[in-house]
Amino acid sequence: MTLLDHATGEVPDSTLRAIDLLRPQWKIVIATGRDMAQPESTYGLTTVHPDAVVEMNGARIRAEGKILYRYYLPQALLQTVILFGRQQKMCISCVKDGIYYTTDSSLLESFVHTCVRKEKIQVRPAEQVFGQPVSALTLVGSEPEARLLEQRFPQVRVPLFGKKRGADIIPRTLSKAEGVRRLLDYYDSDFSSVMFFGDSGNDLELIKAASIGVAMGNAIEPVKRSADYVTSAVGDNGIWNALRHFHLLPAAEKQDEKA
Repeated sequence: MTLLDHATGEVPDSTLRAIDLLRPQWKIVIATGRDMAQPESTYGLTTVHPDAVVEMNGARIRAEGKILYRYYLPQALLQTVILFGRQQKMCISCVKDGIYYTTDSSLLESFVHTCVRKEKIQVRPAEQVFGQPVSALTLVGSEPEARLLEQRFPQVRVPLFGKKRGADIIPRTLSKAEGVRRLLDYYDSDFSSVMFFGDSGNDLELIKAASIGVAMGNAIEPVKRSADYVTSAVGDNGIWNALRHFHLLPAAEKQDEKA
């Protein structure tokens, strides 16, 4: 999640202060590849208190206590991707009700404990999720594996995470940008009123669609090239610095003038 400083696993104080200053003139939306209902993701909700959430790259959209949209992967696609991953010795995974389903438990656990959460996780063979509603799949692996999946399954995109240690497996009908479009329709608004911060491959469409697309200093190069502005890394006050650059924190500027 772009808001998190991955060195600390927390949202920087400068980001939280910026969010407070933006309200109530701006709606705060988290657009993420994560399932925010999972235990490791609730920190973002309880810390930021967003007005709306676009989750799992647009597969679920929530606002004002309501689910506005929900998407599940077709079972045929879910099963064939997992079986292909098993055959190719790839780590294909999903998480459902706090349980991780995967084709490679060792690789998944290493990834989760390094990048997501430190506590022990429940892991089951991926095939045990067959027949259940699943909204998102993840690859823990390399760029060549991501490209192989796209070649085998042209109906999906596999954009890399910011650290390039894995990727989301996303149907081409879904994206963060499409999810935000649905949310904007709900608010009777459009992309001209959107400022978006991103760092990973699944942020690319929304970086381009937003009126102001900001790449974090730790973003992958394609995101930086597509952005209107490149700020510092999130842990180096990147969100605060970008908002100041675009003069969107007038209260902070007034405080500086007084000082």
